[in-house]
Amino acid sequence: MNTRIKMRVPVRSSLEGIEEYKPGKLVKGAIKLSSNENPLGPSPEVIREIVKSLEEGELNLSVYPWERNEEELRDEILSYIGLGTRMKKENIAIGAGVDGVLDTLVKIFIETGNEAIIPVPTFSLYESLVKIAGGKPRYVKREQHFSIPVAGLISACNERMKMIFISSPNNPTGNCISEDEVREIIESVPEVMVVIDEAYVEFADSSLVNLVPEYENVLVLRTFSKAFGLAGLRVGYAVIPEWLEKHYKKVSMPFSVNSIALTAAIAALRDEEHLRRSVELVRQERQFLIENLQRFFRVYPSEANFVLVNVSPAKSYAVYEELIKRGIIVRDCSSFRGAGDSLIRITVGTREQNELVVDALEGKGTG
Repeated sequence: MNTRIKMRVPVRSSLEGIEEYKPGKLVKGAIKLSSNENPLGPSPEVIREIVKSLEEGELNLSVYPWERNEEELRDEILSYIGLGTRMKKENIAIGAGVDGVLDTLVKIFIETGNEAIIPVPTFSLYESLVKIAGGKPRYVKREQHFSIPVAGLISACNERMKMIFISSPNNPTGNCISEDEVREIIESVPEVMVVIDEAYVEFADSSLVNLVPEYENVLVLRTFSKAFGLAGLRVGYAVIPEWLEKHYKKVSMPFSVNSIALTAAIAALRDEEHLRRSVELVRQERQFLIENLQRFFRVYPSEANFVLVNVSPAKSYAVYEELIKRGIIVRDCSSFRGAGDSLIRITVGTREQNELVVDALEGKGTG
């Protein structure tokens, strides 16, 4: 009688200690202010263009995405970022959201024994991707008001260092790093790739994308998920030094951005009015939240489409749970490394949504 031996195939040792990414919770009927999505949704022009392209047969879902469509999107991105005279299409790398672009970039630079600097608290995916690739994250604690200790970051670099991740505006804190500080980092470690994540830059007062044509060791990440309202289609891009393009093409998955997403992203860039309305709403309502919530809590300045609130002496998880009971979902930031247990992140919503948030939190703070 044959006896089957059950054995599990060992997985990579680098997966030990990695936690799965936990997205903002979704509760039917509740106001979702946990994932920094656009409260206005995508541009109506995007929807019309998708439907039109499908009906007229230009968007054929039975064939792989056309390279022509990707080239068109790269042209539109170049025009949008305003560096067309200093850069070429080869400077634009497209992927399935910022997450997909990051995954490819980490695979290019990180292998077993390499290190990467991550100022914390920040977006958790940097850490996970580095670990999965067999690298070691080196954490640099942000200072008061969540600024980056530039001198300490530079001194933490060694011969194994390959990447530095800087989110600006930073998630979940909402603050930006200055151009002078970034230049100091770039010039101090020319052998290290400095990754500037500008997922929320449309809501900020400035960008660092102009640094890419000047240096060989810096790149800037952007997304269509936030200001453009296309989070469900997963389109992101990086503005990269031209020398990096051939490596990006080797490592990235073919056809990683689908035909509908490419069509939508092109249409979104062309609807400047919808982008203007989206940014204007966020800036106005962000100020409303800050002014009203700071009556009860400490609220940090933000250049993103969310605000960070310190609910101390309460615990963030308790406030998060209480708000869910009131039909409002925010982000408990205790899962962010180095964030502590008293911070919540609130996506800027419509005035009606923001008023409900203020009403729900009123009286729960200590001033």
